[in-house]
Amino acid sequence: MPAVGYASVPLYALFIYVIYQLYIKHRLLLSLKTIFAGGVVYILLFSIILFFIPKETLNVDRWEMIELFWNSTREGHYPYGIASPGGNYPGPMPFYFILCYPFYMIGEIGLVTIGGIVIWFIHTYRRYDRNNLSFIVLLVASSLAICWEILVRSTIFFNTAIFALFFFWLHKISIMKQWQFYLSAIVGGVLFSTRNVYAIPLVIWGIYALYTKEITFIRMVIWAQIFIVAFIITFLPFVLMDPAQFLVMNPFIIQGSFLLPFSWILGFIFLSCIFGLLCKNFNDVIFYTGLSFFLTITAHLIYGISNNGLSSLMNDGADISYYIFSFPFLLSSIIGLPVDEKEDKGKIKAHAFS
Repeated sequence: MPAVGYASVPLYALFIYVIYQLYIKHRLLLSLKTIFAGGVVYILLFSIILFFIPKETLNVDRWEMIELFWNSTREGHYPYGIASPGGNYPGPMPFYFILCYPFYMIGEIGLVTIGGIVIWFIHTYRRYDRNNLSFIVLLVASSLAICWEILVRSTIFFNTAIFALFFFWLHKISIMKQWQFYLSAIVGGVLFSTRNVYAIPLVIWGIYALYTKEITFIRMVIWAQIFIVAFIITFLPFVLMDPAQFLVMNPFIIQGSFLLPFSWILGFIFLSCIFGLLCKNFNDVIFYTGLSFFLTITAHLIYGISNNGLSSLMNDGADISYYIFSFPFLLSSIIGLPVDEKEDKGKIKAHAFS
């Protein structure tokens, strides 16, 4: 089996090289029928495989945390105060569990990642040409990390894909209508109520938007206030269930104690501010967001391995799957802004000089 692994690495690297060369020469033009048929086969294949992999045999407990959260809530218990048999507590923030609730009701959390892939492909189909669409479809469909996400019932790609689509919308903040401006702040606050690591792209965008005068300081303050209110509201139903217990065990405590020490987190927030100042356009914002996620997770792995050894990669303390946080942003930074967004940018510049 190790020989298979050693052989697959250079073969996969060759595959990526070939499709990238075809992509940059604008020759990667799969027909829409081929993409659709392949997508249907891909989804059906993995949906069937899920039924042959009992979730109880997995060493990844994201499906278990979702079930534990909603089982506890439906029984009237404060969900963040209930531990699994393995001693873990639900870590993500409330709206993460709300996003996953339909899949909990269906009884198959593995469909979460498949849903994320479908959403990402639809986004790419609607916003990019066929060369870009073919490239993204082949990259995502061939990714072992995405296959792993589906089979172990993980949720990172789904969660991050949805946040990324909202984040790309912020590119148009300077030409948004008033109701769109307020709506973007509400949606942002609600989606931030999933994982606190999404503070990284928001800091990068905020610094960039202020530095390039895409938004005035006053409007940013208004946006941030609406964002915070929307964020807090997502917690209220669960805080009211047991206010005292919330102070003892909540997502901020759980997430903050697992990924990195607080001093390291402050360091990466500072680095995000630097990256925000380096951004000259929104493509840079997307790239530096992906890079920041990559660096943050690398630091998480170094910290986990230094404390618990290499065994933490297979057990607890160093979760390599967190690299998937960077996927939507790095994928998007490769292909750049959609054509219509470039046109919008041109309109913004034209308006600024008129």
